[in-house]
Amino acid sequence: MKKTIAACIAATFAVNYTSSALAEEAFLAPLVEQSVLLDIDADEFVVIVGERGHVLVSQDGNAFSQKQVPTHSTLTATTVVGDHIWAVGHDAVILHSSDKGETWEVQNYQPDLQRPFLDVLFFNEQHGIATGAYGLFYRTQDGGKQWVAERHASLLDPFDREYLEEIRKENEEFYQQELDSILPHLNRVTLDGNTLYLAGEAGLLAKSLNMGESWERYEVDYTGSFFDIKPLDDTTVLAVGLRGNVFVNRDQGEWEYVQTCSTSTLNSILIGSGSNIYALGNNGMLITAQRPLPTSMRDPYADPTECETDSGIAVTQVKDKAALLNATQFKGKTIAVSANGVKTLTLK
Repeated sequence: MKKTIAACIAATFAVNYTSSALAEEAFLAPLVEQSVLLDIDADEFVVIVGERGHVLVSQDGNAFSQKQVPTHSTLTATTVVGDHIWAVGHDAVILHSSDKGETWEVQNYQPDLQRPFLDVLFFNEQHGIATGAYGLFYRTQDGGKQWVAERHASLLDPFDREYLEEIRKENEEFYQQELDSILPHLNRVTLDGNTLYLAGEAGLLAKSLNMGESWERYEVDYTGSFFDIKPLDDTTVLAVGLRGNVFVNRDQGEWEYVQTCSTSTLNSILIGSGSNIYALGNNGMLITAQRPLPTSMRDPYADPTECETDSGIAVTQVKDKAALLNATQFKGKTIAVSANGVKTLTLK
């Protein structure tokens, strides 16, 4: 598909391997399993990443070993494809391992950019994307040997796009500067079949049918940040975000609000077995919902002491109240990462 410059501006860059920060490898911490851990992924094995460049790998989901990696930058997200692992994070760092985490290479490191990557996803062992703060969006077609920066104006709300087009008529250079400065944070990307979903800042929910080359932004009556989006089936998409907000979209209609009566920010979605869906949040909050999801009118000014949850919604809290960041199911267990390290969750 032809891409206009307004929809996608791409540029290549040279990776900096000489910075002294890269010479400092992640500290091998004796209590690493209790440190701040931010993301988890699994295929035939489990990978966890977190603060100070911590990377943990487990073959059975029980015993984890920390791996030596060539950065101490906080790692925010990871993905597994076969034996390959990619991890991304602060300082725009991208790490890669081709042998299940035994050895690592730095594919990108740009501390001067001052923008962290927040998620990473690969369509196969060669083609992947990494997304992050202020519209950070990089793509590779060769397994990460080269990463190309893209800017997607289609992810902006219509008013911002209109503003930019007016500027562009007068000054292309200023247009590029403004585009780079007002793009929202891109928090999470999710692939389902041939559809790529994205959740971000300022009410951003979007989908792409061509691996993120172009985007269609959803209209949703909410301007806060979303932190995860996942399809539940062929016709239903769920999104969660700031202050406990949960929205569901059915049959490509309007996004509807799900009342949980929790104001803790929700960081991720876990689709359980059967009809249950889970949302993991700050303060150790775990929202359990049954399909089909009930909806109600959203009232941002309602008194929380008078709130009643929608039918089929249950709110629980883990004992230590540590923020739950993400979780995956592996060999019959639900393994979560949190501000207090690795947790095994018992889900109903």
